[in-house]
Amino acid sequence: MSQTTPPSVIPVLTPELSQGLKQQCEDALVAIIQRNRLSRYAAESPQLLAFRNSLDEPSGSPDHSVAEVTLERFRTTVPFSDYTAYEPFIRKLFDVPCKKAEVENLLSTGYPTVVILSSSTTSKGVKYFPKYDFPRASNQEGAISVTSTFNCFVMHLGSRRTFDVRDETDQSVTQFPLCPISAGLTRTIFNMKVDQDQVVMAMKVPTLTSPLGVSFINNYRTFIVMHALFALQERRTQTLCMTFGTIMIDFVTFMVEEWDKLLHGIETGILPHFEGAEHVHSYLQSYFIANPERAAELRSMETMKDSSGWLKKLWPDLKEYTGIVTGAWGGTLSKVQWYLGPDVSLRSPGYLLTECFPGLPYSGINLYKLARDDYYELLPASQVEISDEETTACLIQPWQAETGKMYEPVVTSRDGLWRYRLGDLIRIEGFDSSHGSPIITFVERRHAEIRLIEASVTEAMIVDAILSTTENTIGRVVHFTSYFDSRARLPAVGYIVELDGDIGPNPSLARQEVLAVLQAQHENIRSLVHLDKMRVPTIRIVERGTFAEFRRWRIENADISFTQVKVPIILKDETQLEWLLKRTIYEA
Repeated sequence: MSQTTPPSVIPVLTPELSQGLKQQCEDALVAIIQRNRLSRYAAESPQLLAFRNSLDEPSGSPDHSVAEVTLERFRTTVPFSDYTAYEPFIRKLFDVPCKKAEVENLLSTGYPTVVILSSSTTSKGVKYFPKYDFPRASNQEGAISVTSTFNCFVMHLGSRRTFDVRDETDQSVTQFPLCPISAGLTRTIFNMKVDQDQVVMAMKVPTLTSPLGVSFINNYRTFIVMHALFALQERRTQTLCMTFGTIMIDFVTFMVEEWDKLLHGIETGILPHFEGAEHVHSYLQSYFIANPERAAELRSMETMKDSSGWLKKLWPDLKEYTGIVTGAWGGTLSKVQWYLGPDVSLRSPGYLLTECFPGLPYSGINLYKLARDDYYELLPASQVEISDEETTACLIQPWQAETGKMYEPVVTSRDGLWRYRLGDLIRIEGFDSSHGSPIITFVERRHAEIRLIEASVTEAMIVDAILSTTENTIGRVVHFTSYFDSRARLPAVGYIVELDGDIGPNPSLARQEVLAVLQAQHENIRSLVHLDKMRVPTIRIVERGTFAEFRRWRIENADISFTQVKVPIILKDETQLEWLLKRTIYEA
């Protein structure tokens, strides 16, 4: 598999790079404080009372600048925060009517341009994060290749609702949409206003294979199929960009299932009808031109669809796939590589969270440069478990980070978050030799674990263990989740997996493979098994397509965007777990 050449990474900052990074980070923090101290949250939140009071006190030293005093008081008085601190303020956006007096300067100055909603994968409910009007030149740096002329960018632009802010005379002051993160980012890049959707539906960006109308289709299957159709029509397609590896697998699966219908459309120039695309059909038809030569070429490759690198044959100029194929999507990596072949490079779109965008793509599928749009501090955290001893006094600054060590990032953002704990574990891999930015990899979520008496099994351990299984035992695992299996007297780590193909010849041996990896990573697991306090991990196999159907079920029942829906590595929701367990066809 082709990979981009890694830029130069150094293990230790030079004094010049360290000072430059320090200056840039502190300038960013001062600018954030100066703007956001005018917000309602900064003025009213009990979390920031000590900080507000400190700013009214004299500096105590004429030798210190205003910026130095502000930074020192920020670091000594601002505590950690989480979503519960912001929720009472954000909830005002949902009042009807949405009053200007209540939401102007809410978390930052002015009004949001968009409100992003979370996927609720790792929390009990949906969270909402207002995003304000800042230049964000690097947000989508990893989404599509800047050097490619023809990009299949599987994006969704639809919004969930429109916030309509009213003044005291009931006149509309401003409007902004509620969107998933992918739609919100893209709408921001295109500077799309909520009243422009109908206009945008009729447009086509020259560098994208699909007209923008495709991105307003709300039926997941049709949304994917239509993106595939316009990509197939364009022989010169150079990049494929999809949020997750699961979407890539659905892209190919749906394309194959609708193959004859798609090729007939390309041959005749008559856009096929699919459910859920009626409202954009006329817009799309105007860009869909008959190309019988292309249809004939695609038909000649139909028999190759079961061979490695088929997508490279469909698109000879294909050079890059952008999408997340690590962590919870690690099982999709081998399948995505098989689709693409050895000559297409893989890259991540970035380390993107609903709260903020911590990492810009640096190289490969899990190497990022710590972003500078917001201010990040690092909490030393060598373990997943969160300790009461982790306080703001433990925080270090980016220029103080050490290569090889793990940290939880804590963000103070331009969008109005103050020392907000992100709950992730990252590792410092070095520093960029040009600008000094820390180079990081994502490790796993913190406090996401299965507790087995004297052992806590983390997400990273669970992923490593199940992906260690081989085709000679259970078969190739492509989708998976895990859970605390308490069916028998002794507890166990339970897996639910979907295979890419038939069940392997020795599926029962896979349980020992998984156990061996878990034991190698946690010394207590070996003793728990030996002392008869824990069972060997269990593995349940579900039919092909089950995880795709599970995602569809979650979209329909949990009001989650289909470009954002995830299957967590550790599944704790009993209703979701029962849904999957009922579809077991074999237990190893």
